Amino acid sequence: EIGWSILPEFQGKGIATHAVKLAINEAIKEGKYQYIHAFPSVENSASNAICRKLNFSLISDCEFEYPPGNFMHCNNWRLEINKS
Repeated sequence: EIGWSILPEFQGKGIATHAVKLAINEAIKEGKYQYIHAFPSVENSASNAICRKLNFSLISDCEFEYPPGNFMHCNNWRLEINKS
């Protein structure tokens, strides 16, 4: 699972997209996992846009517990990084 948060004054500058790309590249190099999942809120258009830009596939919407004890309605995005 991957997630990100950018301070408001730095949002909209491509920082999260770049950071997620770097994390994906590291996960590919590690070769340990087949998929990366992201679970942004269905209402978080910026985070959902990052998933689209980076070629994640939208699996479904779902309920996700984050932080522990709190459930949110989110999208389940998946990126295949290791085709074994």
